[in-house]
Amino acid sequence: MDKFLKRTSNVLGDVENEENKEISISNNKRKEKISIVWNYFKKGTNQTASCMQCGKVLKTSGNTSNLMQHLRTAHPIREQAENIAVSPCMNKFLESSKQYSNASARKIAIDKAVMRMIALDMQPFSIVTDRGFVNLMKCVDPLYKLPSKTHLRNVILNNEYEASKEKLKKSLEQVDHVGITTDCWTSKANEGYLTVTVHFVLPSFQLHSAVLSTEKLVTPESHSALTIADSLNLILTEWNVLKKVTSIVTDNDASMKKACDLLQIKNFPCFAHSINLLIQDTLKLPMLTPVLQKCKRIVNYFKSSTIAYEKFKKAQGETAYSLIQEVPTRWNSALYMMQRILTTNTHISAVLLGIPKAPQPLGADEVLMLEDFIKILEPFEHATKSTSHEKEVTISIVIPLICELNKKMADMEKIIITTEGKATFQYLKKRMSERLSHYETRTVARLATILDPRFKKFGFLSQTNADEAAKALEIELYNKMSKFNHDAPTPPTPQPENKQFTFLSQKVGEKIKSSRADSIIALRQYLEVSNSPEDCNPLTFYKMSPNEMEPFKATAKQYLCVPATSTASERTFSKAGQLISDRRSCLKPKIVDKLLFLNKNADLISYMNSE
Repeated sequence: MDKFLKRTSNVLGDVENEENKEISISNNKRKEKISIVWNYFKKGTNQTASCMQCGKVLKTSGNTSNLMQHLRTAHPIREQAENIAVSPCMNKFLESSKQYSNASARKIAIDKAVMRMIALDMQPFSIVTDRGFVNLMKCVDPLYKLPSKTHLRNVILNNEYEASKEKLKKSLEQVDHVGITTDCWTSKANEGYLTVTVHFVLPSFQLHSAVLSTEKLVTPESHSALTIADSLNLILTEWNVLKKVTSIVTDNDASMKKACDLLQIKNFPCFAHSINLLIQDTLKLPMLTPVLQKCKRIVNYFKSSTIAYEKFKKAQGETAYSLIQEVPTRWNSALYMMQRILTTNTHISAVLLGIPKAPQPLGADEVLMLEDFIKILEPFEHATKSTSHEKEVTISIVIPLICELNKKMADMEKIIITTEGKATFQYLKKRMSERLSHYETRTVARLATILDPRFKKFGFLSQTNADEAAKALEIELYNKMSKFNHDAPTPPTPQPENKQFTFLSQKVGEKIKSSRADSIIALRQYLEVSNSPEDCNPLTFYKMSPNEMEPFKATAKQYLCVPATSTASERTFSKAGQLISDRRSCLKPKIVDKLLFLNKNADLISYMNSE
């Protein structure tokens, strides 16, 4: 019996051992399948493993934690990382350890880049929570974590604004004179803003412009001249340029002009706005209104009928033009509308005649009228565009452009065919003198024109105004020369005794230089030299001029920095219209100001960073 029991226990023990072996083998197999980290590592000796991607040898210490961390940080391939089975605690640790710290230079650089993207592309701060953008940033750099929109708005935006503002202030410290443009506008949120831009010539004779501020008026409920003057005073004082302003360019609004008077700063009416007022009056003439209304009806019909519009594009073939709608606040949109209708009139007529109840196409007489109107308006469009640049000197071409307009109008009188065209021409010619002739009497425009080596005294319509400009420049040169330190009188050289008039040398040596005489001589020499070619950049001319022309250089920087139009301000609040969109209608004014500052000054800040 004992033998039987002993034998049975031995058998049972053998069975248990076999089962334990099988369990042990199955557990080993299961363990091998638990971590697929061994797909990327090769086991070594003494509890080590080498990475099959980079060859680095790591200690395993009996587990795969080091190997997994290496795989996540050194080879951050998301598909691999997601397939590695880890505990929730370990996963949380690895997730935090694989991200850049807040003090990391890489994270700070990407945070700034995201902020600049929001400012430049007019994106809302909430883009950092948009799924598509979040996925994009994870794909670009899995170690980077986007900041919250609150941190982006309150911290990163403020830091970028303050840093850029400080750089611009340092640039403005280098200049003695600036030109200013300003304008008021209303946002979609029905809030009034005042935009101020600055224009200046650096010592290197490079013209730059920047937005200083886009803020609500100091008294939002009042848009009076006093309120505008107070707001301008605060902004210009903050930027330390109040005493440096040569002129403030505004539209022709009476409040703006009076505000400049209150600040005791010269006002320069926007040249483009003066042309706009002139042409807007012309477009209201009875002889022009009927054909303009017909053009509008044709455009509206094609814009509202998809069938007619498709037929219109098909009739044009491969090169299909779109029709242009007039915008009441921009006179040149009416010109563009007429030009496009004239270009596509054949196709317009073919489509309209084939559709019942469609507007009547233009008749032959109306086409001739359009041709006359376009001839009359095109020179004014060219003048508007020529003076609306921000990176070129424009103030010096205002008076010459008026001269050119007068010449073109005189030549045009012979080629106007229709009665309506001739009546429009005569009206415009008369009104042009009333609207534009005053620019020749303005000191800023006069001095800028005569300082431009392309024009000098030949850029004026009236010889009297040219002479007045020369006198004004002479005074400026005298004032500049008085500030320069003249060399001390040279002591007389001892003369040989055999000279008959020894007293003469002594008197010549003791001659005191006169700034007035020097300014007259310098001006005469400048005017007698041949004019520069038309493609000459006046700032380049003065940059390359000899040191003897230093008074001219200083005067050129003072007056050539003033822009001819206030389009810089208008472009800013056009950008602001995009910024204060439906997605961002609740932006605070300070945030609007900072975003517009970064947006409009991006190129200038990049230039200053590269110096």
